Amino acid sequence: MLAAVLGVPALLAGLWYWTSRQSKRGVRRAAGGMLGIADEIFRPETHQAHQIQKIQQELPAPAPAPKPKR
Repeated sequence: MLAAVLGVPALLAGLWYWTSRQSKRGVRRAAGGMLGIADEIFRPETHQAHQIQKIQQELPAPAPAPKPKR
C-alpha cells in the first residue's frame, strides 16, 4: 500500500523530468500535453512561454521591406 502511495507521485515526477529533457532536445511527445496542466499550476511562466510560442508559430511571416529607390 505504501509503495502505491509513494510510487504514483514518483512516477509522475519521473515522467515530468523525462519529457522536459526530451523537449530541451527538440523532441516533442504526446506526454507533454498531459504535463501542460502541471506547468500551468506549478510553473506559470513556462506555460505562458509555451502559449506565446504557439501563437507566434501561427502568425504569418512579416512581408519583406520594400527596396529603397535611388
